[in-house]
Amino acid sequence: MLMKNLYMAQPNSQYGNSVYFPYAAGSLVAYAFEDEQVKSEYEFKNFFYKRQNIDKAVGTMENPFIVGFSCYVWNYEYNKIFAKAIKEKYPRCVIVFGGHQVNADSDVCDLEYVDYVLLGEGEESFRLLLLSLCGKSELEDIPNIIYRHNGEIKRTKSEIACIPQRVSPYLKGYFDSLVEDEELEFSSILETNRGCPNKCAFCDWGNIKSRVRMYDIETVHAEIDWMSEHKIEYCYCADANFGLFPRDEEIVDYLIDRHNKTGYPQKFQATYSKNNPDKVFRINKRLNEAGMCKGATLSFQSMSQDVLDNIYRKNMPLTKFHELLRMYNSNGISAYSEIILGLPGETYESFRDGIEQLLEYGQHMSINFFNCELLTNSIMNDPEYISKYKIRSVIAEQHQYHVVPDKNSIKEFSRMVVGTSSLPVEKWIDCNVISSVVRAFHNLGLLQCFAIYLYYEKGVRYTDFYEKLILFAKQNPNTVCGKAIDFLYGKYRKIPEGNGSFTCSDPDYGELIWPLDEGTFLMVAKDYYKFYVEITPFLKTFFDDEALMNEILSYQKAIVKNPCSETVELSFKHDWFRYFSDIYQNAYSGLKAGDFIVKINAAGIPHSLPDFAREIVWFGRRGGQNIIKDIEYLKKENTG
Repeated sequence: MLMKNLYMAQPNSQYGNSVYFPYAAGSLVAYAFEDEQVKSEYEFKNFFYKRQNIDKAVGTMENPFIVGFSCYVWNYEYNKIFAKAIKEKYPRCVIVFGGHQVNADSDVCDLEYVDYVLLGEGEESFRLLLLSLCGKSELEDIPNIIYRHNGEIKRTKSEIACIPQRVSPYLKGYFDSLVEDEELEFSSILETNRGCPNKCAFCDWGNIKSRVRMYDIETVHAEIDWMSEHKIEYCYCADANFGLFPRDEEIVDYLIDRHNKTGYPQKFQATYSKNNPDKVFRINKRLNEAGMCKGATLSFQSMSQDVLDNIYRKNMPLTKFHELLRMYNSNGISAYSEIILGLPGETYESFRDGIEQLLEYGQHMSINFFNCELLTNSIMNDPEYISKYKIRSVIAEQHQYHVVPDKNSIKEFSRMVVGTSSLPVEKWIDCNVISSVVRAFHNLGLLQCFAIYLYYEKGVRYTDFYEKLILFAKQNPNTVCGKAIDFLYGKYRKIPEGNGSFTCSDPDYGELIWPLDEGTFLMVAKDYYKFYVEITPFLKTFFDDEALMNEILSYQKAIVKNPCSETVELSFKHDWFRYFSDIYQNAYSGLKAGDFIVKINAAGIPHSLPDFAREIVWFGRRGGQNIIKDIEYLKKENTG
């Protein structure tokens, strides 16, 4: 019998020399081919997992009977063009779309070259569709499918997905040939459960009405074994709330055991549970001790109670956050917080004050700001919700960071929130600028020491300091700082007009795409010492003691990693190293006077701009990795 050829497409962006396995597509194939009838009718041919030239990709196909496309924001437009090209060459080929980026209102439902759209979790619907296409089941009985019949769009019954068992694409061998034949390094997805108990309005998990389903622990262990045996360096856990269940600590122990025995996986990262902070700390402590930790998330999304009520979310108490941050810092574990800009109910003042709270509670190293995006299957994307909060959005070029630009020039797009009833567009721009300034000048270190000292010793609020910095930059537009702030305003003002981008690039730093906050830091880093000369008049406005200010300036310039970093020995009349070290661990003890000589070791910091940008700013962007920590006393004499 002539077999029907099946292909799957889940194109991903390439991060340097690394790309993710097409895990979602692989899961559908692995599940479907457990059915003997599917196996007797179909032959799985290949995955398309890179954004390659479409004509070349189509040319590799052998009489495709069906091609399935897994869609998200980073491949949706590419997938549509790819699918159209397949249909033009193979008019009888069946085209199926599914994934997080599609729902009943998606434009793919109206495209003549798309035959079927699967809604929600796709394993069982996809299996039944394969059987229906070879006459072994009735199309009308398959839930959660949209299709065209006699020119009319039909939709089958909607129901919660029923997936009796999970079948692993790793263990069934679907990715073996990719590792063997491809020169790229693959990153893996580990899924130990599926579902989410939370209902966050901005997240596309919030609208999925399904309970959390735990997967067989033996399968999870076997997948980790596979990753270890195939030398997979990076493992990302796809669970919505890793650390939710007691067994998650045991899973981490198993990961660490395999790492210790084989060296792989080298790193593990997860989206951690919001409601089990102590367990998440224990998990990250173990990972950090094993050298596998990519950083722990202490997320808030917003510090405003009105906003939290609007998005159906509850945060941990700030006192608990303060305690956890001290624990993470004292154990040398990177911890970062996340804030979403543009949530309904947020104002400029509440957003700024939220930043202030995080800084005051000790989050100096990593606050990650994300612009709110209207995800296709989120509660926030509901027309009634949009109308209630007067959400204004624009279509903006999709902003993946740290990727090699798409040489095929197929752009992806996102629906970005640029205003609400409480946040006019101009204030949205101001929020973006101050968040980028805090990231570039505080988290990445450029003026961090000054802001901390002035807060503790002069009572200057962190955000007052950075708002005054923005004003200084506006008044001095030809300085390094002035050009950097003007760059930010220029980028953010274009976005609500529909012709802007949240990213930037600089050929001096290589090919990669950068978020605007990191791009701002890199812009300043090229004129590092000139920046500090020009910013000195601004800093002097906060000090009566110029000698003290100059000591902070010398220390500040020396501890921020930059392309010109050199090991230096510095003499001070104050113990700045201990002063800031204590504050980083939320253990303020005051500034001690005396005679101190410290050696600040800059060995290993790349001087090549592309290497510096990649290794320091990208790889080290979380948890204060941009601050030199290899500091030792050569002389230490306290006098008071």
